[in-house]
Amino acid sequence: MKRMLGRSQISVSPLGLGCWAIGGKFTLDGLADGWGEVNERESIAGIHAALERGVNFFDTADVYGTGHSERVLGQALKGRRQDAVIATKFGFTYDESTKEVFTRHNVSANYVRSACERSLQRLDTDYIDVYQIHVGGLSLGEVESVIDTLNGLRQDGLIRTYGWSTWDVANAEWFARKSEAAAIQHVLNVLSDDKEMLALCERYGLASINNTPLAMGLLSGKFNHDSRFSDQDVRGSGHDWVSYFKDGKPVPSFLAKLEAVREILTSEDRTLVQGALAWIWGRSHVAIPIPGFKTRKQVEELTGAALFGPLSDGQINEIEDIMGSL
Repeated sequence: MKRMLGRSQISVSPLGLGCWAIGGKFTLDGLADGWGEVNERESIAGIHAALERGVNFFDTADVYGTGHSERVLGQALKGRRQDAVIATKFGFTYDESTKEVFTRHNVSANYVRSACERSLQRLDTDYIDVYQIHVGGLSLGEVESVIDTLNGLRQDGLIRTYGWSTWDVANAEWFARKSEAAAIQHVLNVLSDDKEMLALCERYGLASINNTPLAMGLLSGKFNHDSRFSDQDVRGSGHDWVSYFKDGKPVPSFLAKLEAVREILTSEDRTLVQGALAWIWGRSHVAIPIPGFKTRKQVEELTGAALFGPLSDGQINEIEDIMGSL
C-alpha cells in the first residue's frame, strides 16, 4: 500500500508517524507543549517497528522538543535513511538551550535557509524529503517570499519537495496555484472533518497530510469524564487552541460524539484507534494520517490498521449522518 506524495515523485506509505510527542518536554509561549515523560529508547523502538511494518513516512518539526525530536528520528534512521521519507517544518522561533518556543515567527530567506541547515544536522542527513511551512497564518506576501526560498533549497538539493501546514483553505489554494508544493498538512479526524481542504487537495493533486488524526488521543478511547491531565502535558497546560480538552479534561460534547460512532469505528474487530484511521482513509484517497506515538506498542496498534483498510462508503456516510444530527 504505497501512494505518491502529491505532485512529487516520492512514494510513501498511506500511514505516517507524527513525531511531536517524542520530542519530550518543551514550552510554547510559557506553557507546556510536550506530551509528558518520554523514553528515547522506546521512541527509537517505535520508529524501527514502523519501518519493519512498511511505514516509511515520518513527520517532525524543528520546534518539537526544540530539536530533540529531529535528533531522535535521525538517530533511529542511522544506516536506514534510504528506507524513510522525512518531513519536517520551520518558521517558529525557539531557544534550544531553554527548550522554549515562541509564538513569533521568522520566514525570511536567511532564517529559512539556516533553519534548514540546522534540521539537516540534527536529522543527520544530506536532504529533507518534505520541508513544510509550520506557521499557518502567514500573509500571502510572506508565503510568496518563502516559495522562492523553498524553490532555491530544492535547486540546491537540500530538499526534495515542500508544503504548508495551515487551516486556511483560501490561502492554501493560492499556495497550490503559485507553487510546486506537494502537500498541505491540516487537522482531520472523525470529530473534526475538513471537506473543503480535502477537496482542494484532490483538485490540485496534493497530498493531504493529516495531523491530530486521533484528536490528541481522545479517539484512543482511554479517557472519560473523570480523566485529567496535568499542566505538564499539552492537553492540560491551558493552550486555547487545544479544542478536545479544556482544563485538562475531555470536552463532554466530543466524548458524546465518540460514543455515537464507536460501534462503526470498531467494526470487523478494529480497535478504536484503527477505526479512526480507517475513517480517514475512507474520506479521501489523498489523505495520509500521521498519528503520534511514544512507544513501540502504540506503533504496532497503529500499523495494524492497514490490515483492515478503509471504512466503506456506507460507513462513512452513516458516520456523517450521525455527526450531523448531534
